[in-house]
Amino acid sequence: MSDLHVELTRGWELPSGDARPEFDVMIVAGDLTPRMERGVKWLLDRVPDRPVVYCMGNHEAYGEDIDRTLAKARAAAAGTHVHALENETVRIGNVTFVVCALWTDFALFGDQRREMAVAADRLNDFKKIRTGRYVERFRPAHALARHRASRAFLEAELRKDRPGPLVIVTHHACRRPELRLSDPPKPDELLSAAYYSDLSALMTPAPDDGRGALRPADLWIHGHTHSSFDAVIGGATDATIGGARTRVLCNPKGYGPWPPRERSWENPIFNEKLIIEI
Repeated sequence: MSDLHVELTRGWELPSGDARPEFDVMIVAGDLTPRMERGVKWLLDRVPDRPVVYCMGNHEAYGEDIDRTLAKARAAAAGTHVHALENETVRIGNVTFVVCALWTDFALFGDQRREMAVAADRLNDFKKIRTGRYVERFRPAHALARHRASRAFLEAELRKDRPGPLVIVTHHACRRPELRLSDPPKPDELLSAAYYSDLSALMTPAPDDGRGALRPADLWIHGHTHSSFDAVIGGATDATIGGARTRVLCNPKGYGPWPPRERSWENPIFNEKLIIEI
């Protein structure tokens, strides 16, 4: 699950007791709450008996220095079963989890400068997050640099030998949105570039180029969009390098509920008991 936004939620909790489904690992793909260390505590209080893979989202850094809150989260999670990760992997059982926030590349529509300018003007991310030990405001250029580092990290992991399944967990989306653009695109449409990056190239097998053959992930879970998604993407056209494909899944709650004004959460088909078997 993702985008629980507990800071903007009243009257909702994780299923517990007999209502809790049986699972081996819980995955939270970002935007649990501002200040990631608070998210770690929230998870430790509610999931005391199972491993949790916790990916940083953009809201985790609201009101904070982005690196400082991650450091606090790692310290809070040290020695526990909660794995607060950024550009890191963890192996649980025979499954490798590869985790990063994956800020976007602002390259969906071929006008990166304009897409970055629209995001800078319209998104709270670039008003509420600090960097450089609180000295600087976090800007689209910082996000782009982080995207490039995360993409390189993901590709390197996908080119490594692995004995079992591999699951990627990111907050920002890894696919093109299903969106019809105006001509020319409107600013609201260009804002999609701050939510999605087209990483279908990492869902297509590629031969060894000296860095190892690229084998796509078995499953890629993301958040951020506040709408559910579940489809298989990628696959090779060249039979000599195999036909592996990646299942891409998003299961976000979104904002709410907030009784008595809002009695349900934003995404009506969010499944708080969703189980995926690998």
